[in-house]
Amino acid sequence: MRNKSRWILKKGVSDLVVILALVAIAIPVALALQGWLGSQASRMSSYTATPQVSGVLVSKSVSATGQVFVIRVRNSGSYNYSLTSIGAKAILANGSIVKEVTVNVASNLNVLQPGTTTILSVIVPTKATVKTIVLTLENLNTNKGETLNINVA
Repeated sequence: MRNKSRWILKKGVSDLVVILALVAIAIPVALALQGWLGSQASRMSSYTATPQVSGVLVSKSVSATGQVFVIRVRNSGSYNYSLTSIGAKAILANGSIVKEVTVNVASNLNVLQPGTTTILSVIVPTKATVKTIVLTLENLNTNKGETLNINVA
């Protein structure tokens, strides 16, 4: 009697059947996961924001008191930006930040309207190598600042 019960306990599902069952479960789960991740990725691409304001370095020069960077700023968005309260700082090549930066607007404009361009002169009072100029323009509709990084290295 004992030998018969051992034979029943040793009898089980074949390894081949187990592997086929796991494959039959894994493939639909993998396809469902791939479909879900693909739909999430397409949703994420629709959330990327295009910059409203862009800046391009026109020229740079070194004076006795520091460096002067001439930057063209373009408003390609649909909001007005203030030109009277531009925040600016310079990031040097060694990683330090210069906050005593002066910004002058070349025109008599107080507002950068959609579709318009203006020229700014940014004066950095150091002769150290400047890597990036960071400008902050205030959106007049939302009263929030938009940061503009201009690589000048």
